Amino acid sequence: MAAEASPRWPGNYLPEACRGCVIVHQSHPDICGILPVLGDVDAAAFQWDPESKIFTIVNSKVYPCYTYVSFSGAAAAVLDRLGREFEQGMDRTEDGEERAATTFVVVAEPRTAVRLGTIKASLTSDDFFALGLEQLHPAPTGARAVEEADDGPDYCFPLPGSHGPYLCTQGVGGHLTHFFPESYHAIDLRCAKSTPVLSIGDGFVKEIAESHSCGGVHAGNLAHWNSVTVVLESGLLVDYLHILPNSARIKEGDFVSRGQVLCESGDIGFAPEPHLHVELHSASDADGPSLPLSFGRGASRFVPVAGAWYSPEGEVPAPPGQAVPP
Repeated sequence: MAAEASPRWPGNYLPEACRGCVIVHQSHPDICGILPVLGDVDAAAFQWDPESKIFTIVNSKVYPCYTYVSFSGAAAAVLDRLGREFEQGMDRTEDGEERAATTFVVVAEPRTAVRLGTIKASLTSDDFFALGLEQLHPAPTGARAVEEADDGPDYCFPLPGSHGPYLCTQGVGGHLTHFFPESYHAIDLRCAKSTPVLSIGDGFVKEIAESHSCGGVHAGNLAHWNSVTVVLESGLLVDYLHILPNSARIKEGDFVSRGQVLCESGDIGFAPEPHLHVELHSASDADGPSLPLSFGRGASRFVPVAGAWYSPEGEVPAPPGQAVPP
């Protein structure tokens, strides 16, 4: 059976790995509050009150919705309910220009208004970006993910032991970017830029995208990652995301073997820090729900969880001085 330790962190993500991101899944202790949406109202989804300066997300739908909202430049200084600044992160453009940014990852319950915080600066289109509210569809539980991973092929770890161990910063159902079906079963592993990325199994390279240079926490980078996609002999498709530009050591159509170096890890796209994001899909439904993923062979299979360290053999102790506080 695939071994999955209990998540060390609520939401199966590591807060220190996403500085500049405020995760508001139904609630957050520091936002300005949540109010009901009363009556038959179809209000604007994103509202900034020029008098109170409070920015609000309104879900007038009868189902839960999610969005990513980024404030940058002068507007990156968002104040919480006590007047303290939320921690800011960084946004790097394709041209390499860097600026401060704060991103809210919001899951809003049906017919609720989520009051995020106060923005003192005048809010312009250059300082604000949001994905339109999307319906949040249900995803399988973490326990079910482990059961289904037991029935799949044996896959090797996607990073070399010589460069590890590696901290898992987000696991199954993680509340940063793994909470919707398309990426629900993905795994994020912290690794230095230029770490070799290994093929988890035998297959053929389907696609290589390596032209982007943007990075950081800005929501506008969510669809601008670099990646290598391999169709495995098992009939599944594996995506390796956030790789460095022009780092592919293979080309489309190549056959690759289990453990072969594909490319180099990076911090491209929506990436608060350098890491590798890896996920499985059905080859016949590449844009559909992700599939359960475990590493190792037979009884030694494991599913990484946020806050734990891993080598190709499974969970290992944290390196000296690098233990993640409970």
